[in-house]
Amino acid sequence: MKSFKSLLLLIMLFFLAVSCDGLKTAKNIFETSERVKYERSFKGSDSLMNQWKTNYSLARNSRLTIEDGFSADVLSDSISLHAFGYDVELKKGDLLIIEIVRDYSEPKIFIDVIAESSTGDVSQSNLIKDNRFTKLIENSGLHKVIIQPEIKCNGNFKLRIYTQPSLGFPVAGKGNRDVQSFWGASRDGGNRNHEGVDIFAAKGTPVVAVANGFVTRTGNQGLGGKQVWLRDSSSGDAYYYAHLDSILTESGKQVSINDTIGLVGNTGNAAGGLPHLHFGIYTSSDAVDPYPYIRKRDVPKVMNVINKTNRIETTIKAKSKIYSGLGEKYEVIQKINTKTKAKILAVSGKWVHIKTFDGNEGFILKERLD
Repeated sequence: MKSFKSLLLLIMLFFLAVSCDGLKTAKNIFETSERVKYERSFKGSDSLMNQWKTNYSLARNSRLTIEDGFSADVLSDSISLHAFGYDVELKKGDLLIIEIVRDYSEPKIFIDVIAESSTGDVSQSNLIKDNRFTKLIENSGLHKVIIQPEIKCNGNFKLRIYTQPSLGFPVAGKGNRDVQSFWGASRDGGNRNHEGVDIFAAKGTPVVAVANGFVTRTGNQGLGGKQVWLRDSSSGDAYYYAHLDSILTESGKQVSINDTIGLVGNTGNAAGGLPHLHFGIYTSSDAVDPYPYIRKRDVPKVMNVINKTNRIETTIKAKSKIYSGLGEKYEVIQKINTKTKAKILAVSGKWVHIKTFDGNEGFILKERLD
């Protein structure tokens, strides 16, 4: 009987641990990140793995900043085991894309994207697959992007970090400049805020599905006039199309992205005004700004400034400045008073990502290198 009570006590303690902070640990047993899998399977020396993990921690704490549309040539060698850590401002609804271009065999390259607002220190690493990684951004704010090749990776590669809209554009043939009223704009003398965007177009312009899904409701009522509600079959988000001139779909119908579901008009409280589509997005919790989801943007060009003969080591000229970002508007991390040896990590246009031999890392103008 005594042994049974002891066993029962152990079981209770286990479930108590799991119900608190232990839940995260237990979950990770079954949902292990690619980084952790790699660390467990690594057969090399402990010193190499320890250095690799240390470099990841340094990248996690990096003060370097890039902007959406970053493109660089990266110098990677099997000795430094370097991890690249950059802060980038992202919006909820952005589709973050990280691309690698290389002309050699494909060693593993690990990607971490960590929101500044996230808590804890749980690794979220993924692997670049087919030289591409994508992630739908769930919260607006600063995000840490970490890129780290596996141990003994030796070879330069080209890197692009940029965003694209995660949804299609809701009015056929239109784009960013046709959006002329934005989220949060005052309505009815300040009594309410605009929960969507207005896209102006000629009456009768096709209105299209921004994603695959099904129509949950259509009607002609209230402020929105003729309207269509579409449920995304993947995310579960609801898309609201209002002020339509005509509805060309029906409740319960399955639709694919770019299917026409109505025509631009000025019904509801838009009567008498210029024809436009009011487009809104509603998640399970609330309405959200739809513009980042649909804003069209350019893809950055691939950098082509490094070749196989480029040296990794360089010398910084005296009276130079190292910045936290690609521009003199960014914080000065270090002032270089005398000639200083450094290692080139990446090149982006006229800016070079360098690391001094005393461990300081940042961006410097290419013209300040000998």
